[in-house]
Amino acid sequence: MSDAANVIELELYIIRHGQTYGNLGKAMEGFSDLDRNDVLLTDKGQHQAEKLGERFSNYPFDAVYASGLRRAMQTATEIIKRQPENGAENIIVHPLLSEVGGVEEEYSGLTFTQAEKMFPSITLAEGFDRNGRIISFTKGWSDKEQLARAENVLSHIRSRYKNGARVAVVAHAAFNTFLFHSALGLDPEKVIFDPHFLNTGVTKIVFFREGTGRYNIDVQLVYQNDLSHLYADYPDYGLEPCYF
Repeated sequence: MSDAANVIELELYIIRHGQTYGNLGKAMEGFSDLDRNDVLLTDKGQHQAEKLGERFSNYPFDAVYASGLRRAMQTATEIIKRQPENGAENIIVHPLLSEVGGVEEEYSGLTFTQAEKMFPSITLAEGFDRNGRIISFTKGWSDKEQLARAENVLSHIRSRYKNGARVAVVAHAAFNTFLFHSALGLDPEKVIFDPHFLNTGVTKIVFFREGTGRYNIDVQLVYQNDLSHLYADYPDYGLEPCYF
């Protein structure tokens, strides 16, 4: 099939939040339940998020999604703040974007009202209750269950954004792996590689209208874990061994 026949339905950008205190492996002793379960960005993480926002400052998104954990909303805020006039103006919080087993079971998370006071640009994804939890507790879930959660998120997005829409999803390293597997039709229980996601790394996946993709393939991985927005300030980032 010729390139001229390609019809893009969705450009999906899967992004990990900026660096947090948890990523540094620091003991969380003395932290409040909120700060232990819902860690904030470090100063470096905040700077990474700002550089991420600059990267997309001339690239309008139709929607920017984030998990209901503060580090993801903080990072997404820096994208929203720098969007061009025709870009996304709000962050859509989707409760199913939470990290894999990322919080203690007894931690219920912020309410939407509490989160809205911290991040005024957020809205709640369609189909969720403002009075309900905005995070998901998934500790102990199997890979199959995590994949089903990722498929639910992708179905939500793909049913709403078509005709060449551009959507950013700011979430977490482990859960982004399941989004990656789901988008590419991979079974995480059979795959023997880890795509890995560094802080503010960007993965671009394009979905074509059925039957119009290049080489008759309707999903294309354009790039994975791209960190080009950080290289000027952190030239060694991504070159040294780094597995958190």
